[in-house]
Amino acid sequence: MQPKKELVTMEEINWRQDWEEARAEAQKANLPLLLEFYLDGCPHCSRLATETLKDPAVVKAVNERFIPLRLEGRGHMDLVRQYQVTGAPTTILFSPDGQEKHRFVGFQTAEEYLKELEKGG
Repeated sequence: MQPKKELVTMEEINWRQDWEEARAEAQKANLPLLLEFYLDGCPHCSRLATETLKDPAVVKAVNERFIPLRLEGRGHMDLVRQYQVTGAPTTILFSPDGQEKHRFVGFQTAEEYLKELEKGG
């Protein structure tokens, strides 16, 4: 008797938690890296997380086309300074080899977010 296979549904973005691991994974998989900086207590960040980043079309696009990484800015000030992040939320799209391709700042609707992904992915 074969083991029962579980149906995997992508209801959420498969966020990575570690900068170096995500960069290595993006390079190995030859996929762009999506880096989302947020701040705890930021209303626009919260709205992006609970609305836009839960939208099924956004979840599908991010999970299929990017290695996604979400970091709280205050806990990663080295990266905030390195990439000159001045607002939250900030999304930066990198090529698989680590070159910044596009960035966008602030809240976007799902439709706007998908358009921004096209510019850098």
